[in-house]
Amino acid sequence: MCSNYEPVTDNDRLLTSFGVTLPEGIDPAPDRGAGVLPLIVPAEVKSPEALGDARFGLLGLLPHFATDIGLSRHTYSCHAETMKSSPASRESWWAGRRCVIPVEAITEWSYESGRPELWRIQQVDEAPMGLAGLWSDWTSPAGEKVLSFSVLTIDAEGHEVFGRLNTPAHEKRMPVILPIGVQALWLYGSLKEAERLLVRYPARQLQAASREPSEKARHEPMSWTSTPDMFAPEWHALAAEQPRKKAVRAPRALLPGPPERSGPTTGDLF
Repeated sequence: MCSNYEPVTDNDRLLTSFGVTLPEGIDPAPDRGAGVLPLIVPAEVKSPEALGDARFGLLGLLPHFATDIGLSRHTYSCHAETMKSSPASRESWWAGRRCVIPVEAITEWSYESGRPELWRIQQVDEAPMGLAGLWSDWTSPAGEKVLSFSVLTIDAEGHEVFGRLNTPAHEKRMPVILPIGVQALWLYGSLKEAERLLVRYPARQLQAASREPSEKARHEPMSWTSTPDMFAPEWHALAAEQPRKKAVRAPRALLPGPPERSGPTTGDLF
């Protein structure tokens, strides 16, 4: 799923890459799986220093006709090929409600080794990425207002990175990654100008490596607390701090694949 990503939540990195900082008083979610996430929408008063206004929103676009917030679970991403006609996204597209989603890295499953491995994709220079998205202001039947958004994706068949991820039989998709020089055009340009930006990001500017599961915290056995021992605090702490003997395997890098085939890159958009 192309909407699995690590959001940019550090204000210094947001300021350096996008010229924005997060609104105060809200704690962003550590990943896209829970809570609110940062996005950048067009500014009411455009500043030459800032890309737009940083807001918090719910991942999963909610159209005006949604009767329950649960619909967002089905709209994390949106096909660029059908965004103009899909009931869930067409209103946002034609109204020009476009956003930039600040992302540290994208995560996706790879099966090239014969078993599922979670891979982390980021820019070669490790700078944050800006994904193209659509947003909406939704009002629930109870009157609650919710800002929601969706990640735009395009065909990735033959792409040297994203074309090699996901299950072999699954459709190959990738998010639209906007180079820094066109992010303002995506937010403020015309529909025609924005549509031209829905292209594949060059694979040579990306790096991918498998993510090793983090070592779980070690816990004291229950028996330690049930046996009186005047020296327990000292030797319990010492034992708990002993490192594991298991060797740590370095993450594998995604090896270059066959050259990307030429041809249209955005489905039926052109």
